[in-house]
Amino acid sequence: MQSPRILKTRIYEQIVLQLQQEILSGRLAAGDRLPPERELALRFRVSRASIREALSVLQSRGFIESRQGGGTIIRPTPDTMVTAPLDEQLARHGDEVRNPLEVRYIFEPQTAYLAAERATDEEVAVIRNLLAAQEAAIAGGGTGLEQDTAFHLAIAEAAHNDLLVTIVNYINHAIRETREWSLRARSGTTNSVAHHHHILTAIAGHKPEAAQTAMAEHLEDVQMMALRWLRERAADLGSDHDRRPLLARTQTAGREAVESE
Repeated sequence: MQSPRILKTRIYEQIVLQLQQEILSGRLAAGDRLPPERELALRFRVSRASIREALSVLQSRGFIESRQGGGTIIRPTPDTMVTAPLDEQLARHGDEVRNPLEVRYIFEPQTAYLAAERATDEEVAVIRNLLAAQEAAIAGGGTGLEQDTAFHLAIAEAAHNDLLVTIVNYINHAIRETREWSLRARSGTTNSVAHHHHILTAIAGHKPEAAQTAMAEHLEDVQMMALRWLRERAADLGSDHDRRPLLARTQTAGREAVESE
């Protein structure tokens, strides 16, 4: 049996995840310039090739653009328009969003890989039934939170590794609030179901690399949906607040809002 591959792409995908979160959270604001490749490579302790791959992905997703003689700039997109109330929300909840998602990104794509290798027909049926139950709960006006949680645990059980089941069960408890945020966001439940179908298809087809990739893409979307819901809630609670751009920060500089003009 082939072991799950820890690919070089895992390195740049983790860089994508972190930079994408800094953009979505407002730590990097529209118009800010990213540091040069050399500085980013030193910060993340990776090769410049990995940095170039990560930047290419971010550019393809519309988060950044390269300007002749101007370096790499954060693009103004709807998801980088941050209100003052959101800054307060993220100051309180930033670690709650970031920490469990980082742990998920380490373990769950590999768990999906193993599930695609090892799942029995019965275990695939359980995963499929949970997805159907999630769709039914959403159709009934709910978020499908419990079924979503059970879906991910069933994948861990299909990996046939007791330690992974323990880890994913712990993650499920730690991210309950973040998962609910992502499901309550606009398009959150639709995106969740679509990603779950991709993951199920790969596992049922015993395609480990496809399952690994589908899970990684799902987790990136969960991050975006959770932050989107915080924005939507902030807008509902403080729609009369002025929009204020945020300064780009380093990890050690802390969060500082730009004073309104």
